[in-house]
Amino acid sequence: MSDDSLAKLPIFNDMSSVEIRESLACANLVEIDAGETIISQGKLVPNLWFIREGRCQVKRRTNAGCELILAELGPGTQFGEMSFFHPAPHSADVVSLTKMKLLSLARSDFDRLSNEGNPIAFKLAINSLEQLSERLRRTDQWITELVCEEDHRPTASEWMSFREIIFRGQ
Repeated sequence: MSDDSLAKLPIFNDMSSVEIRESLACANLVEIDAGETIISQGKLVPNLWFIREGRCQVKRRTNAGCELILAELGPGTQFGEMSFFHPAPHSADVVSLTKMKLLSLARSDFDRLSNEGNPIAFKLAINSLEQLSERLRRTDQWITELVCEEDHRPTASEWMSFREIIFRGQ
């Protein structure tokens, strides 16, 4: 994937070609072999990752040992936004399925841009927020369809618990 192709990613919306080049100049090229863990659930490495080549899976485990594949990502996508913008441990593992070429933007580089008042930091944050909002919108739709299709009507206490977890973090 060329830098021109990366420039078409939603993360670079409303950026000039100079801003895109400056954003890419802050990122490091990382090569990963198949089977390597890029992000580990429960650890905190605040990087924003852009996939240039290859594929990976996003997997989440429960304390009881259940594991679920949440997504498979390929060229032109990004990951790591949640821990990048909110300093909390990663919520899932990201494991390479193939050899990969990634760009990694460290939070410290983002903070430097932000502290300098560089509009790139603002644009990266807004564009990531839009993508995360769209993922949340799709998640809401999926949850609604799942509950309604299975003819399962959550009890008031189930919904109350769900809302507490989502909106208050409990």
